[in-house]
Amino acid sequence: MSRPVWRWMLLVWAVVTALGAWGLVAARRADLRAAFDLDARILHRVLSQRLEQQETILYAVAALSDQGMDPGRLNRYVQTLIHPYPQIVAAQVCIPAGCQVLASGHRPLPRLPFSFQEQPAVNWLAGEHPLYALTLRGARVWVDAQALLVASDLPREPLSVQIYRPDSGERLTGQATPAGRAAFTFSAEKQLGTRLEPFPVRFARTHSWQVWPWGRLAAWSILTALVALGVVWLLTVRGRTHQALLDERRRAQGVVQASTDGIVVLDPQGAVVQVNPAARLIVGELRIGAAVQDQVQVGATLSQAPLDTAQFWSAREAQAFPEGTALQRNGQRILVEGGLTPLLGERGQLLGRVLTVREVGPLRQRLLARLDAGERRVREHEQMLSHVSRLSTLGEMSAGLAHELTQPLTAIVSYGQAGTRLLGQDPPDLPRARQAVQGMVTQAQRSAQIIARLRTLVRRAPAQRVQVDVVQAVHNILTLCQADLSRLAVTVETQFPVAAPALGDPVQVEQIILNLVRNALEAMDEAGECRLDLRIEAAGDWWRLTVQDSGAGLSGETLARLFQPFQTSKPGGLGLGLSLSQTLAQGLGGELTGANAPGRGARFVLTLPQWSGDVPAR
Repeated sequence: MSRPVWRWMLLVWAVVTALGAWGLVAARRADLRAAFDLDARILHRVLSQRLEQQETILYAVAALSDQGMDPGRLNRYVQTLIHPYPQIVAAQVCIPAGCQVLASGHRPLPRLPFSFQEQPAVNWLAGEHPLYALTLRGARVWVDAQALLVASDLPREPLSVQIYRPDSGERLTGQATPAGRAAFTFSAEKQLGTRLEPFPVRFARTHSWQVWPWGRLAAWSILTALVALGVVWLLTVRGRTHQALLDERRRAQGVVQASTDGIVVLDPQGAVVQVNPAARLIVGELRIGAAVQDQVQVGATLSQAPLDTAQFWSAREAQAFPEGTALQRNGQRILVEGGLTPLLGERGQLLGRVLTVREVGPLRQRLLARLDAGERRVREHEQMLSHVSRLSTLGEMSAGLAHELTQPLTAIVSYGQAGTRLLGQDPPDLPRARQAVQGMVTQAQRSAQIIARLRTLVRRAPAQRVQVDVVQAVHNILTLCQADLSRLAVTVETQFPVAAPALGDPVQVEQIILNLVRNALEAMDEAGECRLDLRIEAAGDWWRLTVQDSGAGLSGETLARLFQPFQTSKPGGLGLGLSLSQTLAQGLGGELTGANAPGRGARFVLTLPQWSGDVPAR
């Protein structure tokens, strides 16, 4: 190989190696940055929540002190409040004459002049003092800034956290980022998210040169060097082979040997001059120098168009085999396609002909493989459309879900206020306070169930065949749709067995049921009496779920294209709900049908195979 080619290959190797190394380093740096951002966000949230807890304690102490409670009893309440928060070292109730310490550790408290604060405020001490006070009216809560962040809060990877006073910029806690030889440092400056204590905070993480992927960089350099050497070797072999072919057979050029189509080169009289390997596989063994028409036997088939073989072999224009042409090979008929092309000189003289043939069987196999790949992409698109449908349904349900979550949250607040009031009585009404706490727990569990159902519905996961309780799936969907059921004052009538174990995918089954229930609610939006009937019954080896509403029913035009995609009568609808639901049901081995119910409304029936304990092979 010539020296310029070697230089060119060396340059290409250097560029490829440098680009790959840059990509590995950039990916490693991006991973480290993502880890730092995640740790910083988590610590920022932890610190913000800790400051919110302090302010909540301040409001609680102020509220208790305003009630004129007995000092001993007040001290016990406040001690109980600040016990879980190690950064709160003491609480005081102050009047112009002096301050009463309600709860304090062993350390002495600094003197701070009394100042009545109608609004909550932060009081700082002169000099570099770790304590500061939160004040509201006569109540005061002392906070140790150095205890805002404990060692258990820090991530496994070393992270520098520095908190500063907002007025003077003095560092309250944390140490400066250590100086030294380092590859790079990530830093982020934020502000803790409370109005009363908007402390600036700085996060930093320093990495040494050891974090770079030296092993992968070395492996990449070696791999590219081996590939470059292989390319050089291939170019060398190719150059030698090309030169040999030019010396031996300049007219043929040797390119026909690499063709996957059968190529037979003929002289002007029709004798075989050259045959490539593909032609020997398709046509059979051809003798060099013999007439091609004596060796290639064209067989007739029922679908073959007329073929004049004498005119075909002697034509001076390009001829193609008619559709359905078959060749005789070892007593068998082989369907082929191709043709005969004349080779003309500069003056139009006939230099020879080229016969090209290809077997149709392998082509059909490739077409079937492409068809299978297309069907796989269609299934992937169906899964994507299914996910889009769930997200669209979630958007329509967002207002109702917000209302549904507001109710238990409001109840939690009411129960908490009632429990606080009952505990503040003398003596405390413990039985009723326990009822209030139990009510808070119940409402919190209800909120958690709503959120869990929502997360299960919108997640995008691969389809699976497992045991699904259809009864539980219906209850889950009714929980998600509770806001719309209450808004429309829908009467829900159910007739369920104890359990209905079916074979299917939990997310897909719930999506089908959700689409049916949502369609029923929309059909009853303007109806007078709203009634939703849900029934699950066994039918042989199947479970049959019936969803019937009391709406206006389905028109004839709607029934005719009920399950066609992108066909909808709802303003702003996608027209995918019923189409995807039927596709999902059929993919689970079941069926979805719809019709008008006797009397009034529409009725949809979902059929699913019962669970037998055996999961069918896919």
